[in-house]
Amino acid sequence: MDKWKERLKRFGPKLGYPVFYLFCFLVFLSWTFPYEKLKDRLVAQFNAQQGKTAHPQELQVDELDSSFVTGVKAKGVRLISPAAESGKPPNVLSIDEARARISLLGLLVGNKDISFRVDAFDGTIKGSFEDTGKSRAIDITFDGVDMGRIDIIAANVGFPLDGKLFGTIKLDLPEGKASKGNGNIALEVRDMYAGNQKELTIKTPMGPFTLPRLKVGNFTVNGDAKDGVLKLTKIAAQGGDVDVNGEGKIQMREVATDAHLDVNLKFKINDSYRNKNDKTKLLFGSPGSKEKPMLEMDPKMGRAKTADGFYGLRVGGTLGKPDVQPGTGGGAVSPGFNFK
Repeated sequence: MDKWKERLKRFGPKLGYPVFYLFCFLVFLSWTFPYEKLKDRLVAQFNAQQGKTAHPQELQVDELDSSFVTGVKAKGVRLISPAAESGKPPNVLSIDEARARISLLGLLVGNKDISFRVDAFDGTIKGSFEDTGKSRAIDITFDGVDMGRIDIIAANVGFPLDGKLFGTIKLDLPEGKASKGNGNIALEVRDMYAGNQKELTIKTPMGPFTLPRLKVGNFTVNGDAKDGVLKLTKIAAQGGDVDVNGEGKIQMREVATDAHLDVNLKFKINDSYRNKNDKTKLLFGSPGSKEKPMLEMDPKMGRAKTADGFYGLRVGGTLGKPDVQPGTGGGAVSPGFNFK
């Protein structure tokens, strides 16, 4: 024991001074690093890449600063997407603050290993990104993210949504390409509602209909990705005013909004909601009535209905701009009916 103490006294200062110097150097570097130039470069690179896509998005960042030694902190982050409909303002996704940290050990062997955390929308989004040069890996976890506070979602799906998002996205990208990606997704929106806090407005050929808020229940999406194709094995909603089932695939692309959709869905409005008031009875049909509901006055919606009371949907287009068209054995939402 005395022998080790003697060695510690002898070599401790020689080891301690370099370690202390390295610590001071890293702290000084974090204080003097040109974060403003780094911010401008990151924003410019992202926006230049987006300029090559079909539906370019614009990134804006108010401030980029250090977060301890190996991390960065971004404030006032905004992702601006084109408007879903002509004549409307663009959609803006705003984040007050996001943090990221890079592993120094990973850099020593030529890897970029970044962990991140975003506290936004009353929840948390955290995960990691690893780039080895030959492949990339993405791991994201959603914990209680409030869908109702993300306006861009409502603009893309066509109606306001409310509910808490939980789940994971895990992808390995050979050569850094999503078009060759493998992995899985498991997402769930709990206590999901369609419409604002009180009502759901539906545009019909006869004018807007104001209906009671529609409870979707727990909405689940599961899928497995292989060689760039994400197979959606489960799309379902249960426990609310509407039942939803579906499956399909997404052809992944390097820019997520350019991913191609090929999804079949079907939905059924439950009797309890159809019977809520005169408007729900008129639009969706009163339970037991033989009269054709207003929804089926469009021939496309009539053909979309199946014998078990579901309406079929076929969703194509891209993730950034979905296109709903009639499908085999069912149909699609008619252009005359727009949920808002």
